[in-house]
Amino acid sequence: MARYFFHQLIGDQMMWDRLGCELLDLDMAPDPDGAIAPWTDLVARRVQPGRILVITDEIGKVLFVTAR
Repeated sequence: MARYFFHQLIGDQMMWDRLGCELLDLDMAPDPDGAIAPWTDLVARRVQPGRILVITDEIGKVLFVTAR
């Protein structure tokens, strides 16, 4: 499992996720369809109106950014 961080961008201020969450890497999962459920649930809970969700990996590489 890898650790991913779900930061929130509000205007020009970043709210850093310092703890992150351990999730299966979808590319490495033996059952990608089953592994996507925790990702979907977590992202759905973190996406909020007026905020941009920025997902990074353990080394800080940006993996996904939601649209405004």
